[in-house]
Amino acid sequence: MTVQTKKNYCRTCDFETNHIPLHKETLDSNDEDYSYSVKYYIVKCCGCDTISFRKEFVDFEQTYPDEDDNWVPTITITNYPKKRKVKRKLENLFILPDKILIVYQEAISAFNVDCFLLTGVAFRAIIEAICLDKNIAGRDLAKKIDNLVNKKLITEKEAQRLHSIRFIGNDSVHEMNVPEKQTLDIVLNIIEHLLNNLYLIDFETRNYLETIISQFQEFEELLNDNLKNFEDNDEIPIAKILGKSFRRLNGKISDYETELKKQITEGKYTNLQIGKIDTYGDNTKQVQHFIVKK
Repeated sequence: MTVQTKKNYCRTCDFETNHIPLHKETLDSNDEDYSYSVKYYIVKCCGCDTISFRKEFVDFEQTYPDEDDNWVPTITITNYPKKRKVKRKLENLFILPDKILIVYQEAISAFNVDCFLLTGVAFRAIIEAICLDKNIAGRDLAKKIDNLVNKKLITEKEAQRLHSIRFIGNDSVHEMNVPEKQTLDIVLNIIEHLLNNLYLIDFETRNYLETIISQFQEFEELLNDNLKNFEDNDEIPIAKILGKSFRRLNGKISDYETELKKQITEGKYTNLQIGKIDTYGDNTKQVQHFIVKK
């Protein structure tokens, strides 16, 4: 027996595919004034085997002739889960801090079910969550956005865009002003660009691009990685340990070396011990050496 397939939207494939009906229930109208029928299906995608739900509302009061002059009723099809209106462009979302990830996911969920008022509020909340994560102070969100610029985390142009999102969120929560979908599409692009710049792109490129070291933790990770190339009790300066990667310190060797010696003295860093102060190569300048401990 040949099973008749139906063209149906598959959320996994993200387009219409052939579906096999697994079960069907029909509810006919008992209303004498309006004739209709509702058909409920459990269907399975022929491509990926995803199970979904399909509802067909057959309106016999609205019939139109087809190309063969047969009168055909209007059929309205509803799929569950519904088609996503928003497709995330971001990958590696697990990198995002938990508070930011929660708000971002809820904003996307609200957007996909046409809760545009809540979406506008949620997009504003993402900016608040970023400021919280980055320890950005300010009496209100406007000042916090300006302080993101002062901390050189975003540009003036990016700040202007974030203020626009702040306006939309404020109007949504205080005046119940529902933003349009086209507006929220633009806001989503801005938000995802911001998250990508602040959190994701460094993770995605760290194994492929050399970047400037800006924090002691990054310096420590680089140091530990390069120490694998040396033997226990080797006594060498930082420049020799890091080799070509030394350029990533961007002239701040003195700052990192001072912090390193402090960490060693306090017992917080144990892969090195403070060694002699001597010259290195043809350089007559005094250079601090360190002893490798494995």
